[in-house]
Amino acid sequence: MTATDGNHGCALAHVARLLGVTARVVVPDVVASEAIEAIRREGADVVVVAEDYDTAVARAAADADARPDAVLVQDTAWDGYETIPQFIVDGYSTMFAEVDEQLASDTASLVVTPVGVGSLTQAVVTHYKSRGRRVTVLGVEPDSAACVQASLRAQRPVSVATGSTVMAGLNCGTPSSLAWPYLRDGLDASVTVTDTQALAATRRLMEAGISAGPCGAACVPAVRGVLADPTGREALGLTPDSVVVLLSTERSAPSAGEAPRE
Repeated sequence: MTATDGNHGCALAHVARLLGVTARVVVPDVVASEAIEAIRREGADVVVVAEDYDTAVARAAADADARPDAVLVQDTAWDGYETIPQFIVDGYSTMFAEVDEQLASDTASLVVTPVGVGSLTQAVVTHYKSRGRRVTVLGVEPDSAACVQASLRAQRPVSVATGSTVMAGLNCGTPSSLAWPYLRDGLDASVTVTDTQALAATRRLMEAGISAGPCGAACVPAVRGVLADPTGREALGLTPDSVVVLLSTERSAPSAGEAPRE
């Protein structure tokens, strides 16, 4: 059982199919029909709710509680539900080990990460701001669902109203309670991007042979905006020799029969 507005639900449905177990995925109706159909192609029971992502999460949690044989697998944490979200955060560490390996002798100066509820960013902060490393971290959100930026300004977790965005995987209205301390203390900067910017970046990446959906491509206009501003560059300590890592956690929509990837 899970709620999703993108990759998480598709990936969980794929694994459930491989394991031969049933998956039920609750999806807000603002999610694109292509993403919903990709989840259904993995054999999951998809429940579409006419509400936002936060409501979908609450529905999935309630459905899981009502079934003794159900397990809720959610990346959003709240008081009393933190073990599985932490497992998900821990799983992201594989990505950063691979980044470190590919950089070889270089060291990342800035890591740009999509935010969403904050679980990926929690993993970024944990990896890049531990064991003596002090890599700068820049978070990116849709301008229509910037719950983390609003929380940073308020210095406490707050919820924001969300609508529709092409960055469906980031269309989240409330930060994860588990991630919040890491977001508060570990994010060096937070920016928002528009749908137009994300789509333009998606096209540019596709032209360069890089398959990326709008959530991953959002990092491109985010860092371009910082680099174009001398004050922003200085604030983040960027120089011509800086190594900038952009995290793309979403490729273009998979075709029928194709396994989801992150």
